[in-house]
Amino acid sequence: MKQYLVERPNGNVVVAILRNKSDNTYSYVNLTKGHICPCRFVSEEEALHDMDRKIKSGEILRYILLN
Repeated sequence: MKQYLVERPNGNVVVAILRNKSDNTYSYVNLTKGHICPCRFVSEEEALHDMDRKIKSGEILRYILLN
């Protein structure tokens, strides 16, 4: 399981991108807060592109692969 440190303006969290067994899509799982994001992606790469978009919009500052 790949984990990412996501640096946000209002605090950092550790996030994993995991596959949903129900429909084989991928979602963010906030391991710091124990929350599964309702967003769905067709691949891990699409989820990473979404984080890149969030960097451009200022929603997150950056993300770093932890393992």
